[in-house]
Amino acid sequence: MSGSTLSTVAFIYKREYSTHQIADLTLRDHVWWAMINKEGGFGGDSFLYPVRYGNPQGVSGTFARARANAKGTKGKQFRALRTPKFGVVTIDGEAALAAKDNKGAFFNLVTMETDRVLEELGDSLAFDFYRDTTGLRGRVQSIVGNVLTLTDPEDARNFKEGMTLIADDTITGASPRVGTTFVIAVDEDGGTVEVDDITDITGSIQVNDYLFRDGDPGFCMEGLAVCTPLSAPVRGTDSFRGEDRGVNPNRLAGSRLDDTSLDAEVALGKLAIKISKIGKSRNVDQAFLNPTQFFNAAQRLNAKVEYTDGGGTANYGFQYIMIHTSAGSFKVFSDPDCPMNRGRCSRDGSQYIKHLDGLPHIIDLDGNPMLRQNEENGVEGRIESFCNLIQDDPAAQGVCSLATS
Repeated sequence: MSGSTLSTVAFIYKREYSTHQIADLTLRDHVWWAMINKEGGFGGDSFLYPVRYGNPQGVSGTFARARANAKGTKGKQFRALRTPKFGVVTIDGEAALAAKDNKGAFFNLVTMETDRVLEELGDSLAFDFYRDTTGLRGRVQSIVGNVLTLTDPEDARNFKEGMTLIADDTITGASPRVGTTFVIAVDEDGGTVEVDDITDITGSIQVNDYLFRDGDPGFCMEGLAVCTPLSAPVRGTDSFRGEDRGVNPNRLAGSRLDDTSLDAEVALGKLAIKISKIGKSRNVDQAFLNPTQFFNAAQRLNAKVEYTDGGGTANYGFQYIMIHTSAGSFKVFSDPDCPMNRGRCSRDGSQYIKHLDGLPHIIDLDGNPMLRQNEENGVEGRIESFCNLIQDDPAAQGVCSLATS
């Protein structure tokens, strides 16, 4: 038996560390969010924008009746408010110093943590863009210990390790159960989320509860689910940014098709035709599906998947297929942020994100991007964004429901 083994003489060996770039497993494509126009200048207490949806009606077979029945242009003036989103990163002083150069660590800790919280805040904005103001991330189907199985397995991707959760038996998240817990594991294939301690929430999370990131309900942007809802606004009960869209839902809140018996490509085609009937220059040129719905549609159509520049300063190479209808042809993009049960179409340039300062940006009004912590030996970085979705041509938008199985 040898007296010297790898373990007995371990003190003589050096450790060799990888010099390859560390793979970033957090990055995801945010297709429509990357493509949509962003416009700054969201100052003041609100942003007012007009939408014209009807022409003057002084028309008749006789001059006398045309004059008697003359009515003016129809329009609405919507008042949008900014919606906030914040990110905070705290870094221990010793840990930051130990990672200050390449000999001590693979990354500069302050740079890494700041960049990643900016990325995570952007990820949250892209998620909110498709949804309503609640930030709903999933619903509980069953519970075993601290493991939650979601009603839609696709929703597992909406959760991240370390994310603090609240639970509510109502879909708005307006009256959550007392307490919070946080995510320690996510299985996207199994559609499960494991939390640290389910009993940290008073009465525990229950079957059929809705799950939200702590602090999100009521503070997320008025996304597509609000601006172009699947249920048509009803006259007399709708109140969107100070106006009733129920007087003309298709022109003021987009078109909708609620028929889950249709394949995604058929539903989007019918929806595009419906939008085109509203008026001239309303032919859609883009649509968006969840990647699973996109793949299934491409298979059924035997379509060639092509790539396009995503805009901005980088070439994203977003995937799309073409759909041809009597209202024209349009590109259908694969977007992971799009919910499985929805398809959406639009005309490029008919909506944009209005924001204040950078989207998002580091808070440095005093010239200091990092602050010293008062009671700890460390520093703190703060990130913020203020924005909302603006549709200056809501009639060019459409939404359809899709079966998920």
